[in-house]
Amino acid sequence: MAQLRTQSFLPPLLICVVLTGCAHEFPRPGGDCCDQTPGSAVTGPERFAATLKVHGGDALAELNDVAVALDGRWKQLIRRIQPLVTDFRYRVKSEERLLLRERAYASAYTGPDGSKWVWRRPPDTRVHYNAELDPAEDVWQSTALTADSFFIFSLGPLALADYQESFRWLGQRREKGRRYDLLYLELKPGLGESLRDEVVVWVDAESDRTFRVQITLEGFETTRGANVDVTYLDYRRVDAYLFPVRFFERVRAPIAINAHAWHTTGLDVNRGLEASDFDDPAWSERARRPAGPLPGFSN
Repeated sequence: MAQLRTQSFLPPLLICVVLTGCAHEFPRPGGDCCDQTPGSAVTGPERFAATLKVHGGDALAELNDVAVALDGRWKQLIRRIQPLVTDFRYRVKSEERLLLRERAYASAYTGPDGSKWVWRRPPDTRVHYNAELDPAEDVWQSTALTADSFFIFSLGPLALADYQESFRWLGQRREKGRRYDLLYLELKPGLGESLRDEVVVWVDAESDRTFRVQITLEGFETTRGANVDVTYLDYRRVDAYLFPVRFFERVRAPIAINAHAWHTTGLDVNRGLEASDFDDPAWSERARRPAGPLPGFSN
């Protein structure tokens, strides 16, 4: 098991040469990433408020916890570049629990080499492989990064509601005939062990749904300087909340490659979960119950 989690990866420059691919510059204020023709009256807080409302922000105070089941596959090249971050021998299927008020994340992963159990409530991170605690620093640092990232990916704007007034509107981009408002956020502290990261939320200009989330990854040694985006390919509504249910992740820098595709197989909300439901690594009965069944597609 230890050998599978070795920090061996190909040099980014070599990968870039092999792929002849180009990195994508992270969208930031003051750059030329976007078209600003809609006018200076557009503000980041206003556009974020619109997407937050569509995703159920008006009922956010009533959302205590989310249970979600996921299934997905990592692309071959990202496995070679980041074997520990992807942890692809364990992170295939998962039952995940997100506690919004405590901003906590718990996951029970399964893969060809067995189980990985994660508890993350900053600054605490605990990782068990096949019921054995793994105290290795690189393991919990990489896991803290992925846990914080998936907290945002799974919830979309609901995970970022506390930062509404800090968003800055960068302008609009077009993709496949649709227009998207790009909203920039400086996140302090950042993801995992990072002191600072950056987030860009792509909001569909017509529907106000969050279409994409782009983040930097400063919280782990082998991902510093990198950024990724996750595109939401489908959504479903559960009670008052609109959740993404089909995801596609791309590494955008230092190289541009496809990384990960996954989808939701079960989802339910408000079981009344709290931190005491997640022991090391045992979960309470209400936490263990599989997520779902997944309701029908939203309109």
